[in-house]
Amino acid sequence: MASLSIATAMTAVLPALSAETAQDFVTKAAIGGMFEVQSSKVAQSRLQDPTLKDFAQKMISDHGAANAKLESIAGEQKLQVPADLDAAHKSDVDKLQSAAAPVDATYADMQKTA
Repeated sequence: MASLSIATAMTAVLPALSAETAQDFVTKAAIGGMFEVQSSKVAQSRLQDPTLKDFAQKMISDHGAANAKLESIAGEQKLQVPADLDAAHKSDVDKLQSAAAPVDATYADMQKTA
């Protein structure tokens, strides 16, 4: 009987949790994707290592495409996609913009953390 009660309660709760989880996922994925593109664009012309330059271009291309796909799917699901970065990610992009070139170490560290 207890198992049936738990199963019934979970059935009522899961739709609400999945809607919240889906929105949380979209928000986090969108911010992460925007950060990858914006930070890579800022860093690309200020990088010295050709391998890192290629990596930055790959991040711009791949995350740009992923961001567009996420936006399309989120729209179909009536989920909101943030228009801008959160404060923490914006601060990191600002650090890249204000850092003296080359920014290889700073960019690589940010990418590892992301």
